[in-house]
Amino acid sequence: MGYKSFLSLMASVSFVAYALLIYVVINVNPDEAGLMGLTAFYIALYAALVGLLSFAGIVFRVHVRGRKETAYREVSIAFRHALLLAGVGVSSLILSSAGYLVWWNFLLILGIVGILEYVFLTIQESHRG
Repeated sequence: MGYKSFLSLMASVSFVAYALLIYVVINVNPDEAGLMGLTAFYIALYAALVGLLSFAGIVFRVHVRGRKETAYREVSIAFRHALLLAGVGVSSLILSSAGYLVWWNFLLILGIVGILEYVFLTIQESHRG
C-alpha cells in the first residue's frame, strides 16, 4: 500500500469513526444503554482518536520534519504512536468514569505504554540487522 492510498484510507476510516462518534453521542443515553452504550462510545472515541493522532503524526513526521524519502516507515511509526496514545486517553477516561483514576494509575499506564514502545523499537531494530 502506497503512501497516498494509506492516507486516503485513513481519511475515510477517520470520517466514519467521527460520524459514528457523533451518532453515539447524540443518540445513545448512557443511563439507558448500559454497558453496550459505553462500549460503543469508547470504541468510537478510540477509532476517532487514532485517526486524528495518525494524521497529526504523519503531518509532523513527513511534512514538517521533511522525511519524505522514508515516508512509509514514518507512517507506520506515527500509526503505532497513535494507537498507543489513543489507548492512554481512552483507558484514562474509563478509569476516570469508574472513579479509579489517580496519579499513580496514570503513571502505570504511561509506564506500560513506554515498555510496549521499547519492545516495538527493539523488534524493529532487530529486523534491520
